[in-house]
Amino acid sequence: MMTTMSEQVAENEITPAARMGRAIVKGVMIALPSTIVLLTVAVWLITDLDLGDSFVTALLPGILLGGFSGGFAGVALTMD
Repeated sequence: MMTTMSEQVAENEITPAARMGRAIVKGVMIALPSTIVLLTVAVWLITDLDLGDSFVTALLPGILLGGFSGGFAGVALTMD
């Protein structure tokens, strides 16, 4: 059975939930690596650890902070 043109157009519309989800994913994809890099450099400069140990130290807080801040920024961008 063929779908009509109006049904096809309705399937391609962007819903507010899809727009918010896309903004959250974009925010997390930007915030996650930048937060890990910034925390690694901060730990490396503040402590006497080498760069590898600083990365390991900053990995978990960077993931948590980057995921939270990116998700928050994505939600904030979609607010009307």
